[in-house]
Amino acid sequence: MMKKTMLATGLAVLALGAQAQSTVQLMGLVDAYAGSMRMAGDAESKSVVGSGGMTTSWWGMTGTEDLGGGMKAGFTLTSFFQTDTGATGRFGDPQFSRDANVSLSSELGTLTLGRGKAPNFLPTILFNPMGDSYTFSPLVLHSSVPVGPFGAYRWTGTVPADTGWSNQITYSSPTFGGLKGNLHYQFGEQGTGVNESAHNVGFNLFYSAGPLGLTAYWERDEINNPFPPNAVLASGTQTAWMMGGTYDASVVKLFVTTGKSSNAANTIDKQTTSLGVSAPLGAGKLLAAVARTNNDVANTSRTTTTVGYDYTLSKRTDLYAMLMRDEITSFDSGTSLGLGVRHRF
Repeated sequence: MMKKTMLATGLAVLALGAQAQSTVQLMGLVDAYAGSMRMAGDAESKSVVGSGGMTTSWWGMTGTEDLGGGMKAGFTLTSFFQTDTGATGRFGDPQFSRDANVSLSSELGTLTLGRGKAPNFLPTILFNPMGDSYTFSPLVLHSSVPVGPFGAYRWTGTVPADTGWSNQITYSSPTFGGLKGNLHYQFGEQGTGVNESAHNVGFNLFYSAGPLGLTAYWERDEINNPFPPNAVLASGTQTAWMMGGTYDASVVKLFVTTGKSSNAANTIDKQTTSLGVSAPLGAGKLLAAVARTNNDVANTSRTTTTVGYDYTLSKRTDLYAMLMRDEITSFDSGTSLGLGVRHRF
């Protein structure tokens, strides 16, 4: 009896130890809105129930294991979905196109293998007041979202290779005096005769000191994610960069960015500037932002302005209302209005 008790106690201790060393978490976000949408050039407004008004809906799992000696292993598997229809992905992209990676981390930094964030993603969403809204954020719309149906017939985003890269190695540094960064390299994995050497490379930097935040990114793109591996950029090798800053004065937070996208063939030369502000108001925040992009090659421009209010119901749930005006040279302007709810789990 004594031996059985000791054995049971030992197994319980081992089980508790394993639980303390390894964790797995289910997580996600559901966002839906109703409203009237009309982008620049659209013939008329469209009444919609849409997905991802302020954040693209997603779900997934993440986990870590303590390997001892200050080293940890981790994984992340997250997938986009459309709340209004239940469809997987944003626009036909595959399962787990948000994240699908495994990592090792220590005091020297983190090395990640698999699909993950591109260099442009975090600087863009953290340095505008609408965050990662692919529906109402002027900066995100100009950088990453085409106008009209996917395949853009009026305006293409300034970032050519999506906000996530597949087949990627990423090194993330520790924080030194408020400064940290990420190095990204994506293998092209091209077939014979299809530019076998094609690849993407880039980096981003973040600096934080009290109320001040600064960022910068640069990337050179030859692979057009998340399409098939042999889909090389139609415009050839393209570079994109951006610098940005925020200043939080408590009663108001200011946002500013400037950046450019171009290629060696001189067929693309787009310069984008954005300004934004958020201010506490009642139980939520008043938000306003504007972005302007000049396409010097085509002698055209786009200006998008959004104002709105994000009301906090709890730590996990908020309500929002957004009003947006979109203008493109030679097209009729469009006005959109959306009312939505966002819930995190």
